[in-house]
Amino acid sequence: MYFNIEKKFEINVEALNAPIILIGWPGIGLVAKLAVSSIIDSLKAQHFLEIEHFDFPPKSTVEAGILDVPTAKVYYKSRENGDLFFLTANFQPQSPEGVFEFTQKFCEAMHEITAGKIKMYVSMGALVTDYTAEIPKVHVCGTDKNVLQSFLELENTQKMDGGIIAGANGILPAWAGLKGYAPGVCLLAETLPLPMMALDPKASRSLVEALIAYFKIDMGLEELNKKVKEMEGVFDSFKKQAEHFMKGVKDDKGPDSIYR
Repeated sequence: MYFNIEKKFEINVEALNAPIILIGWPGIGLVAKLAVSSIIDSLKAQHFLEIEHFDFPPKSTVEAGILDVPTAKVYYKSRENGDLFFLTANFQPQSPEGVFEFTQKFCEAMHEITAGKIKMYVSMGALVTDYTAEIPKVHVCGTDKNVLQSFLELENTQKMDGGIIAGANGILPAWAGLKGYAPGVCLLAETLPLPMMALDPKASRSLVEALIAYFKIDMGLEELNKKVKEMEGVFDSFKKQAEHFMKGVKDDKGPDSIYR
């Protein structure tokens, strides 16, 4: 299957400082993608790699009238606290073969580009619950017990004791760790997906807060907080509409009413 990487600039491999890869694919509530995009924007990370893969869906993207094909992008930020690479995209690979092939080739490419210096692969996603939380918890799992324990020392985290993580969010860090590239970690923020909300910035904020604490990322949460307020406004509006509708049903005591 076609897989091609285009470099936007060269990096000084000798100067790399304990680089980490943070992964945010689109998924439920766009929780992971919004989290990674928020950090990329805040740190002004540079667009480093463009990745074409023929297992992305055949859907062109349009932004401000400009037509484009789906690709994955890698951004890079040099820091004193450790360099960061970010992997994100508008779509995930679609087939099981595509997920595994992208994972294998991506790990091989990053290993070669960085001369084997990647210290950790950290993917993010959403964990669906049947309740709403004021502060969604972050559930953690990984390929290395010591690394896992270090994440569990953060506030608002707990170990994921069991379950399945579908798609590249689960496969990429698992492959990286089990194939000897670097320890893999997956962080899943609690979310209750609702049909009137395409985003769950509250869950994304929990992920970002965990990453800020663990990797000492210097950034504010103003933009995410703004999106949380907007989401709460949409939810409150929907709730009021639902209550108004139900009040109308209860007030109707006509012959066709179910209330007798």
